[in-house]
Amino acid sequence: MIRINKKNTSLMVFILLGLVLLSSVLLAEKHVAEDNHHKDHNEASTHEDDHDKEEHKNKHEEHSQDEHHKEVTDHSDGEETHNDVELTKEQIHHAGIQTMKLKKQAISHTISALSEVKLNQYQTIQVSPTITTRVEKRHVYLGDVVKKGDLLVTLHTITTTDISSNMLATADLAASSAELAASIAEAKGELAAATATWNRIRALGQDAVSGKRYTATKIAYQQAQAKLQAYGQSQKQVNRLFKSGSKAVQKHFELRAEQDGTIINDDFVLGQVVNPDDVLFEISDISKLWVEANIKPNDVARIKNGAVARIQSGDAKLQGKVIHIGRILNESTRTLSIRIEVTNKDKTLYPGQFVKTHIDSQTTHDAMTVPAEAVLRGSDGDWMVFIEEAPGIFEPNEVDILEDLGNTLVINGLETGMTIVSKGAFTLQSELAKSGFSVHNH
Repeated sequence: MIRINKKNTSLMVFILLGLVLLSSVLLAEKHVAEDNHHKDHNEASTHEDDHDKEEHKNKHEEHSQDEHHKEVTDHSDGEETHNDVELTKEQIHHAGIQTMKLKKQAISHTISALSEVKLNQYQTIQVSPTITTRVEKRHVYLGDVVKKGDLLVTLHTITTTDISSNMLATADLAASSAELAASIAEAKGELAAATATWNRIRALGQDAVSGKRYTATKIAYQQAQAKLQAYGQSQKQVNRLFKSGSKAVQKHFELRAEQDGTIINDDFVLGQVVNPDDVLFEISDISKLWVEANIKPNDVARIKNGAVARIQSGDAKLQGKVIHIGRILNESTRTLSIRIEVTNKDKTLYPGQFVKTHIDSQTTHDAMTVPAEAVLRGSDGDWMVFIEEAPGIFEPNEVDILEDLGNTLVINGLETGMTIVSKGAFTLQSELAKSGFSVHNH
């Protein structure tokens, strides 16, 4: 029989607890070791996956680069194929293509300024009556183009019966009418006397009278005619008045155009009483206008009369010449006025319009120039010309336009000695467009 005392029981419990605790520690360490092993395995797997992904990415990029390089190479090969236009001699002749070798030329320095278009005062007239009259009938209107001698307006001479009762200052008007009648009657008498004398001397001939008398009689006759015409009468009217009485003179007379031009002003109404100070019509030849450019004195010293000037209004370009150089300095702008005469047959310019002006100076410099028609706008908006690389082979080349001289352009981007297409470049551009090639030769 085994006896278990209290002391032995305590010892056994203590030993059992120790064994349980030791087992727990060992089990925990086992789990930690397994977890660490599993973690290391996962990290290794992740590292391998990342490595595989990196290799796959690099292979993909290398493949893309190869494909891109291949595309670029193919595209470059396409440009090589379509970068030029090749034509036969027959095609070149049929298209009217002409070439020229490039060389530098001496051109004038240009002086530029913002200018204003004005009427040509030498080609502008104002039409007024010679006495106080009333407008009876107009025959032309604003904007009409008239020729010298065309009938403009019919006027009615004023008598005391024509004046309304509320116009108290009738004495001057009546006097004007009476004065007109008297003056025309006097002129008519002078013309009659001069005509008789002239007919007699002319019948005798220069051999029968002295040359001095013959000339003096002829001049007196012409002056008598001119005096009567000064009252607004044409030659037909003078002849008619010479045969008729004074009643015809007192009632009507006509105003006619004294030059070709356009009616640019007609500020009056029918029935209006007009005086010699009133302008009934303003006629100007707008096919020849002036352009006034304000230039600094230092630049004016390099300009001379007759210098070529180019006028630019939007896309329109006209050429004129300097006809006057001002000598009085404008106090506000401190500039001198340069007057340019320009032909305006197409009515491109209008008085009062502001335009850009480029005036050739007396100083020159060397520059590369080409005909304006040789330079075309490419599909990308840049300017280009065609270079003849070999007989019948033409390649586009981009250029910069430095200056516009009208029919000639100053360019940059080509070298002296190159052969370019000077005429017929549009045909080459059309052929180039069919191939779908864009010019990018910089």
